[in-house]
Amino acid sequence: MVAALVRQAVAAHATEALGREAPLSEGPIGEGEIALTVSAIRQLTPQIRAYELRSGHGITLPAAEAGAHIEVPVRLADGALVTRQYSLASESRGQSFYDIAVLHEPDGRGGSAAIHNTWQLGTQLRIRAPINHFALHTDSRPAVLIAGGIGITPIKAMAAALKRRNVWFELHYTARTPEDMAYRDDLAAAFPANHFEYFSRAEGRARLEVATVLGGAPSDAVIYVCGPAGLIAAVRKVAAELNIHPGRIQQESFD
Repeated sequence: MVAALVRQAVAAHATEALGREAPLSEGPIGEGEIALTVSAIRQLTPQIRAYELRSGHGITLPAAEAGAHIEVPVRLADGALVTRQYSLASESRGQSFYDIAVLHEPDGRGGSAAIHNTWQLGTQLRIRAPINHFALHTDSRPAVLIAGGIGITPIKAMAAALKRRNVWFELHYTARTPEDMAYRDDLAAAFPANHFEYFSRAEGRARLEVATVLGGAPSDAVIYVCGPAGLIAAVRKVAAELNIHPGRIQQESFD
């Protein structure tokens, strides 16, 4: 009942706050060669919003493989124009949009707060082409995907790519509580047989046991982990204890 009320409150706030369109007089933010418009906003959790960024007139955007990110321009509260990096939540293969998820961090550097406070339907951005420093392997080796919190963003894209390629994988996702878990329903629907949830602050719910996950992985599996530094350190530590070669582990920190 509490979880349902939280979702209802979030949805009500999203309907009221996210449905507003940006003022027509406001010009594009940023100086990149790719013009995008915020075309959809979805409240995933009380602190995480998903943004769909669409090109004009259905123009096909530069391809982006799973693990890629984009740098988006952000106008801070003091007027400064900065850029922030956000992983794409899905591959972009002949599509006219990119999608990202932004965790509101009140004690951060101001970028996420500015996005949550100012990006509305119709907000115009100019960005550069996606970059990928967290690329998925292209052969048929199996994969173990481990995500913590907002680190699910590139991991979600990887899971979809592996499913499309018919490559064996498991997706292990940990968050504080069910209400903090972004894309939860989407993941359950897309990957019902190989998607596993863990919660660090939910009474009576399973916690992520890294040793169990890695110990049960195929001997040639590539391991991808994205999330807080503590999660990455735990995966590295257990992998070393299990004599898993460091080259089989790919990581991206979201701290």
